[in-house]
Amino acid sequence: MSALLLAALLLLSSCAGGARDETTAAGTPQTAQTPAETETSEATPEYPDKKWDGYTFNILISGNTENNWKKDDFKADEQNGEVLNDARYLRNQAVGEQFGITVNTIEKYGSTKGQGDGYQLISKSVMAGDNAYDAAMICVYDAANLACSGNLRDLNSLPYTDLSKPWWDQKANADMTIKGRMFFTTGDISTADNDATGCYLFSKKLITDYALDDPYALVRDGKWTFDKMTSMASSVSADLNGDGKMDSSDRFGAIVWDDSIMGAVNGTLGKCAHINDSGELELTLYTERIFDMIDRYTSYIYTKDVCYNYQRVSYDITTPVSMFASGQSLFFMQLLDLTSYFRDMETDFGVLPAPKYDEAQEDYGHTIGSWHSLFLCVPAVIADEERTGAVLEALAYQGQQLVTPAYYEKTLKGKYFRDDESSEMLDIILSTRVYDLGWYFQIGLYNDEILYLVYNSDKDFASRYAKNESLAAEDIKRVNEAFTATMG
Repeated sequence: MSALLLAALLLLSSCAGGARDETTAAGTPQTAQTPAETETSEATPEYPDKKWDGYTFNILISGNTENNWKKDDFKADEQNGEVLNDARYLRNQAVGEQFGITVNTIEKYGSTKGQGDGYQLISKSVMAGDNAYDAAMICVYDAANLACSGNLRDLNSLPYTDLSKPWWDQKANADMTIKGRMFFTTGDISTADNDATGCYLFSKKLITDYALDDPYALVRDGKWTFDKMTSMASSVSADLNGDGKMDSSDRFGAIVWDDSIMGAVNGTLGKCAHINDSGELELTLYTERIFDMIDRYTSYIYTKDVCYNYQRVSYDITTPVSMFASGQSLFFMQLLDLTSYFRDMETDFGVLPAPKYDEAQEDYGHTIGSWHSLFLCVPAVIADEERTGAVLEALAYQGQQLVTPAYYEKTLKGKYFRDDESSEMLDIILSTRVYDLGWYFQIGLYNDEILYLVYNSDKDFASRYAKNESLAAEDIKRVNEAFTATMG
């Protein structure tokens, strides 16, 4: 056994393992096993018995960079004592040693809504046939557009890549496979999807000061609902400096951001679009439940003496982070990555799932931010499909063995969270995620329309829906036809 693999095993022995959530064939969330419960999977991958003579395996990394959001799951040039970096380093070295390759990333960040750097670079490479990239982790808007334009490989067709294995996300399989084709996905190969998952932070001090119900108990009892959250938030707001206006100097019930309205929709377990029993994409946004949530949610966040929408002031997250750290908000609605901002926060905080629509809702639901998420994909033209398939399978498997435990147990639970209850909440959040292809494929541009609603303090989503209904029908047809064209 090499010293490298011995070091990897030693790291593994200090961490709990990782596995993704289980779902029914229709994609309905079940009670998921968390990494702490399952430890590492007993399944093992199948590989070719060969090496590729020092080949540099290039992975394109591209996505949006708002508030310095940069996620490279593979960049780890050396060990530096930081747990997640060292786990990635050991993962890359183990795979490199196994196949005689070097894992390399090419980073190109920038704003994107489907025609960004990821889309441009992959499509040009495919057209030129230059085999510039063996794989890519790119913004889901770009990945979706690439899938529809025939520029991506069906991951199910790659030799040695078996998406049914537990190191690939089975919920992603259920939610994102169209007509049996899977062009982008995630799993233990990446932690970027975890960072982009929505959550709620709360101030323990304000819970105590105002004698409010224990949020953890509400979650366990199934009583953590949207109405309960809003009633708690409304009880703490105050004009702290007495100037008669509510701004960043005052205390609010919640700090919110524009994209959280998409999370509110998925929090009902509803979707803009889902995969129907025929394996096709179907528009599902127009339901009484979703429209009611949009109405309730907008009524709540437009109440300016209760909610502080920082993006209607500035997209810079510095001020809202400072406000929450100073006890100026009971709740902060954001992504899990936000917890890293509060490592040194003096006032205790906790982490909660997004609230349910009502107590009758069985499961919680958590959106994965479309703007921030990165998904794995493979260009339609690659130099060696056997090599790409084997290396990706190995990276995902070793990710399950090394990276997920380091991220989950040692980084999130060990470094950023402050209590066992928050770790329990994390298990709930990551096991009840919703992959919404309606947002990803920008069906009917409803992903924009629902944000424009917030931008303009508008409440009439019914009119916006009706205006784009014919466009949505065309988009649904376009996506389903594009996936049909890839068959054969």
